[in-house]
Amino acid sequence: MQTRLARNAGFCAGVRRAVRIAEEAAGQGGRWYSLGPLVHNDAVVADLKEKGIIPVNRLDEIQAGEDVGIIIRSHGVPPEIIKQAQERGLGIKDATCPLVKRVHDIVALLRGDGYEIVVFGDAHHPEVQAITGWCGYQARVIAGVDETCKMTKVDKLAVVSQTTKDENDFYAVVAALAPMAGEIRVFNTICRATRKRQQAARELSSEADLILVLGDPKSSNTATLTRECKNTGVKTVQICGASDISADCLQGVSRVGITAGASTPDWIIKEVLDRMTEFEEKSQQELEQEKEQDTTASEESFAKMEAEMADFETPGRGDIIKGTVIQVQDDEVMVDVGGKSEGIIPLREMSLKDAGSARDLINVGDEIEVMVLKWDDDGTILLSKKKVDTQKVLDKLDEDYKEAKVIEGTITGTVKGGLLVDVGMVAFLPASHVEDGYVKNLEQYIGQTLQFKIIEFNRNKRRGSQIVLSRKELVAEEKSRLKKEFWDNIEEGQTRRGRVKRIVDYGAFIDLGGYEGLLHVSEMEHRRVEHPSDILNEGDETDVYILALDREKERVSLSRKKLLKSPWEIAQEKYHEGDIVEGTVVRIAPFGAFVELDPGVDGLVHISQMANYRVEKPEDVVSVNDRINVKIISIDPEDKRIGLSIKQAQDEKESKDVQEYLDSQNNPEAGAE
Repeated sequence: MQTRLARNAGFCAGVRRAVRIAEEAAGQGGRWYSLGPLVHNDAVVADLKEKGIIPVNRLDEIQAGEDVGIIIRSHGVPPEIIKQAQERGLGIKDATCPLVKRVHDIVALLRGDGYEIVVFGDAHHPEVQAITGWCGYQARVIAGVDETCKMTKVDKLAVVSQTTKDENDFYAVVAALAPMAGEIRVFNTICRATRKRQQAARELSSEADLILVLGDPKSSNTATLTRECKNTGVKTVQICGASDISADCLQGVSRVGITAGASTPDWIIKEVLDRMTEFEEKSQQELEQEKEQDTTASEESFAKMEAEMADFETPGRGDIIKGTVIQVQDDEVMVDVGGKSEGIIPLREMSLKDAGSARDLINVGDEIEVMVLKWDDDGTILLSKKKVDTQKVLDKLDEDYKEAKVIEGTITGTVKGGLLVDVGMVAFLPASHVEDGYVKNLEQYIGQTLQFKIIEFNRNKRRGSQIVLSRKELVAEEKSRLKKEFWDNIEEGQTRRGRVKRIVDYGAFIDLGGYEGLLHVSEMEHRRVEHPSDILNEGDETDVYILALDREKERVSLSRKKLLKSPWEIAQEKYHEGDIVEGTVVRIAPFGAFVELDPGVDGLVHISQMANYRVEKPEDVVSVNDRINVKIISIDPEDKRIGLSIKQAQDEKESKDVQEYLDSQNNPEAGAE
C-alpha cells in the first residue's frame, strides 16, 4: 500500500498567521480571549486554550481590566464588534486573514457606490457574517444557483465570495445572476490557496483508490475539499485525526491519498502519515507471510531458483546489496544487482531529500548500495537507496549521540513547539533549546546553519521525532568563553566596535562581543539628547570609548561623545573671521545678544556692534528667536568665544548692493536682463 500527501494541504497563510498572533499574545502575559474559536479546528483551539487563549462567544463574557484583550479570529468580525471592544477598554489583536479583510474593503466601497451586493457563501458562517457587517448588513447571501431565482432585477449588482468556496460553483452563481442586473461587477475573492488545495486534491484523487480528508467537521473549506474529491468518483472519507483511520476502510486499497483543510495543523497531518506508515508496514509483513506460506511455485520462487542456478545468492527483504546503475528515468532507476533480474528504485526511494527527477540524483554507471524491499511477481526486485542512506545517517548520528559530539545542521522550518533541522535527516529542535533563554521569533532562524548536540536519539521511534537537538548548552558555553575573553582583554581608554542590543530611557546597552556595556544618554553626544532612540536604533553598529570598568560588579561604562568632535572643534574648522553667517538669537543681556550659529556654539553681538547708531537696549534691535545675518569679527579658541557684528554685516550688504547698482548702470544690457 502506498500513501501520498497532496502538495497543497494543511494550514493556509491566514490561519498560520492567526495562530502565531495568538501564541505571541499568550507569551506577552495578561488575559487574552478569542471571539469565537480562532479557527475551525477543535484540536488547535484546545491547544491555544492550554496556552491561555480562551474562546468566548460574546464580548460581555469578558471582565474588562488591565492587560485584558480580545483576538479577532481569522474569519473577521463586523466593525461594530471592534468599536464595542474599544469602548470596553479591551486590547485588540486583529488576526483577520488579510484576504478576508480585502473582501471587507470591497463590500464597504461597493455599498458606498450604490451597488446591490450578493455574497456567495454560507449565511451562518462567521466569515460571511463579518462580510455582511462591513456593508451595513445590506447584502444578500446566496448558497447556490437554485437561490438566484429569488432575486429581482436591479440596476447595479456586485458579487463577492466567501474565501473558502469552490470556484466553479461561484462562477455558476455569477452566470445565473448576470441577466438580473443592468450592470454587474464580479470579484473573485476565493483564496488562491483554497483553489490550489482543491486542484491538488482533484489531481491526487485521479491517482488513488481512497482519499482521506483531514479537518474539523465545522470547517467549511474541509467540507468543500471532501465534496471535490467525491465528485471525482474516488472513495473519500473525512476524518479529524489518526485515531479515525480504521483497517476496514483500507481493505482492498493499494493507493491512499491524503489532503487537509486550511485549519488542520501540521502535527495532525504528521500523526496521520505516521499511522499510515504503520498500516503500510503491517500490510507488507502480511504479504510476506502469505508468500512464505504459499506452497505453489510462484514467480518469486522461480526467480530465486534461477538466481541460485547462476551461483547468485538471492537477496532477501531487508538485505543491503551493491549494484550498478544501468538506466535512469525521471521516475525510477534500474540497477544491475548481479543476478538474472534487475532491481528498480522508484524516485520516492532514491533520496532523503525531495527531487523532481531521478536524473538530478544519479548517473548511469554509478555503483551504489541499496536495500531490498520486495520481489515483484515478474521477478523484478524493488529496491531503496533512501533506506540505506537513512541507516548510514542514523548510524553516524547514533555514534555522535553516544560520544556527545557537536554536529552541524540547517534549520528548514517551524513546527508546533520548535524548529525542524536537516542533519542528514529531519530532527526536532524544541523552542526551549534554541538559545539559553526565551526566543520570541523562531522564524528568524530558518535557513541558518548552526551547531547542535543530540539530547534524544531513538531510531525505532514511530511517533514524534527520532532525533531531538539542543543548542542551549553550546550557546551558554560560547557566551561564557566570550565573557572571559572580554574581561581578559578589556581596558579603560580602548575604542571598541559594538552593536546596539537594547534601548532604554536612560541609555543603550551595547554588545561588545561577549559582554554588554551601558552607553548613558549623557555620553551619546556633546549636545543634550532627549531620548537615546533619537540617536541610535537596535541593531546599529557604533564605535564606543571604554570610559570606566568595575570588574568586581562586572559593569562597563561607555562613551560615544569621547570619540566625536566637540561643537567648538567643528566650529573652528567651519567658521573664520570675516565670514558672514546666519544665526538665531537665543539670549539677550544688557550688554548685547547671544546668537547660536550651530547647536552648542554661540557668539556674542556686543551692543556697540548692533547698529550704526547708538543703541540704548539690545531689545530695541533684536528679539529672541530672530534669524539674523552677522559677521564674525573674532574667534578665541582657548576661551571658546566668537565675536559677532550685525552692523558690519549690514555695512557689507549695503556696499555690495551699491556696487551691484553701479555695475548695472555701467552695463545697461546686464541691467535689462
